[in-house]
Amino acid sequence: MNTPPVLPTRTRFDRRNTVTLKLLFIAGLVLVLLIPLHLVNSLRQERNENRRVAFNLPAVTAPARSIATERNRGPRDVARAAEFAEVAGDPVFEGYRMVERALKHGALVLALIFAAFFLFETLADLRLHGVHYGLVGAALCLFYLALLALGEVMLPGPAYVGAAVASSALITLYSAAILRTWLRATLIAGLLAAVHSVLYVVLRMEDFALLAGTGALFAALAAVMFFTRNVDWHAHETTPAGNPEPAR
Repeated sequence: MNTPPVLPTRTRFDRRNTVTLKLLFIAGLVLVLLIPLHLVNSLRQERNENRRVAFNLPAVTAPARSIATERNRGPRDVARAAEFAEVAGDPVFEGYRMVERALKHGALVLALIFAAFFLFETLADLRLHGVHYGLVGAALCLFYLALLALGEVMLPGPAYVGAAVASSALITLYSAAILRTWLRATLIAGLLAAVHSVLYVVLRMEDFALLAGTGALFAALAAVMFFTRNVDWHAHETTPAGNPEPAR
């Protein structure tokens, strides 16, 4: 009598570290995606310098109001900035400035969106692949590239809205497939709208940008704590893989 083949079982280590390994993967992916964001920043610097040379402008890229608010700047610096703003008459430089400031918050934006997908994966018993996270991250990186490109042909405000809508629409449509329902995709769309709205407010603020950003972080952390307050993380770690429904 032939004995049935023994099916391979997962080790205790594999079972108990599924959630931990996924979190480590997300953290590593955020660090990897900082590379294309750095390339976008390098492209911004190159195009900013080329435009400055083309207009024969002094090497001052900050608006007059920004320098005027710095206590250590003298009247000569303020006058030079005012002259630059008047001679340039070009909102493209303000767009470059917005891209520069937005890139400084790139890691935070990536972490917040990935955290939302991780919560859906945990709370809705889904199983997302690393490729899913990677494609969503690529769409988020395209937001900054689109912001740079649109900022050269549009005013900074409309350019920001156009880049945010394009990136968010791409992620929302993809989320409807990998998260299985349009309701979850709508929640992702709402999160993207909230993140981009808060980011825009922070970018437009000069003196209270750090305070606004810190408040937004507290709100995001409070939301994560609220939605995961009843999650038994030990149960998720000890549940064998295969029970959660994989995303398409």
